[in-house]
Amino acid sequence: MLSRVFLMCLILMLPWVPLVAAQEPRFEIEVSDFDFGTVFEGEKVTRTFRFRNAGQAPLTIDRVRSSCGCTVPRLSAEVVAPGDVAEIEAVFDTSRFRGRQVKTIYLYTNDPRQEVVQLTMQGVVAQIIETDPARIDFGVIRSGEVKEALVSLRNQGKESLSLGEINLSHPDLKATLDARQLAPGATATLRVTAVPTQERGRLSGYIIIPTNHSGVPELRLPVFGTVTP
Repeated sequence: MLSRVFLMCLILMLPWVPLVAAQEPRFEIEVSDFDFGTVFEGEKVTRTFRFRNAGQAPLTIDRVRSSCGCTVPRLSAEVVAPGDVAEIEAVFDTSRFRGRQVKTIYLYTNDPRQEVVQLTMQGVVAQIIETDPARIDFGVIRSGEVKEALVSLRNQGKESLSLGEINLSHPDLKATLDARQLAPGATATLRVTAVPTQERGRLSGYIIIPTNHSGVPELRLPVFGTVTP
């Protein structure tokens, strides 16, 4: 008797199962990956991702985070009603980045099928001023020895650049430029000299050159070597 009653209850509940299952939010987005191509360092890349709630219950975005502090996401709404559309704007600041970049944004939702949604922004960040080499390694230097290195600075942008007075972070370094105005495509030569006064240890520092470019206010070139008696 009890088994028959249980069976009848189960049969009566079955029509409600699809209905309960349908009362869920569903995150839906057409494009979750954005390729911004090639930009110059210092530019800010902005992308707006549009998504909708294709489910039958309110969609909640519990949390948003990015893989890097350089990428700031802004959400238009934390709760999206069924059928409604919302946006998330992502801004990637390319300052101090170069080469191929991939930045990821994570959305934590109450969609049981997509609890974590990933959005990506990727592309190449090119230097306004290309440095060849990108850093100076003097290798092993004897104390009191003079070593020189030449660095080529090339303006890869579309506007002329002005280079300011050179700042050195280490007293044993000296540097000179053969040109301070760089037209698009033009090249200047930076001559760097190291004369270590210490007996031994690491020689490390930066050559800092101010520029008039708003996206790249200064050029930083690392210098290092090992000093021996």
